Amino acid sequence: MKRNVEKYDYQVLNDAKNILMEIDMPKELYNPRCVMIFCACAQMIDGKSWRHISEEYMSVHDIIKYVNDVFPNKAGLDKKGYQENSRETFRDETLKRWVSAAIIESKAGLAANDRNNGYRFTSAFAALVRTYGSDQWEDSLSAFMETYESYSKKLKQVKSLPKGYDVTCGNITVKLGLSAHNKLQKQILEEFVPNFASGAELLYIGDTSDRTLQRDDKRLSELGIKILEDTSKLPDIILYDLLDNDVKKSVSIYDESFKKLSKRDKDSILHFIDYFLTK
Repeated sequence: MKRNVEKYDYQVLNDAKNILMEIDMPKELYNPRCVMIFCACAQMIDGKSWRHISEEYMSVHDIIKYVNDVFPNKAGLDKKGYQENSRETFRDETLKRWVSAAIIESKAGLAANDRNNGYRFTSAFAALVRTYGSDQWEDSLSAFMETYESYSKKLKQVKSLPKGYDVTCGNITVKLGLSAHNKLQKQILEEFVPNFASGAELLYIGDTSDRTLQRDDKRLSELGIKILEDTSKLPDIILYDLLDNDVKKSVSIYDESFKKLSKRDKDSILHFIDYFLTK
């Protein structure tokens, strides 16, 4: 089999890059840092056969130490090695993504940042890697890829998912980001408002990432409502509905959702309406 020998002085790093490329890993996951982490997880050095890779758990601390000891100065690509404060980069930008890609696994039941956590190749991936450099590699790779969904393919599927919720209230349409909180806000505008505040004006709504997504400053000013500059203290939604004396009658007669409420809930709503009508 043809091996990549173009980039690194260490053959195992070239091998690691080849393996990751062969399983269709995204480019950012076979960069220099990644291929060194890969070899650390396998506990590989030049001259050692891939048949003898390790399947022991390694902590992020131990992976950093292995990389610095075996591939000093980032395999000669820098003037210094990785510092201990590289833990989050190793974990978040490589190891956790490989866990998502199902080629490594972490210790069950432990948080990602638990000092006792560790990482190792999955048994299926380890079985594949052990054949690298042998006559069995091509057949093993074909068999592995028949059941393995590549991480690049998963990323493409994620990118094709909807990026948010398109929500309409009256003549205003806003796009909310995907989150549990925004899903609740969507339900308020699409389910609660039509049933209990039909005709209400949407004066303000904040997205989890944009607290002033929709804000009608002119209308708020006309109503004497002052919006705080500190958006963390703002409500999620501000609706305005001008009630009139026929509201109680129309609600009790025509609103099916109102009819399904208990007597106690109906009385509470009518009392609430009476309060505002007499203000």
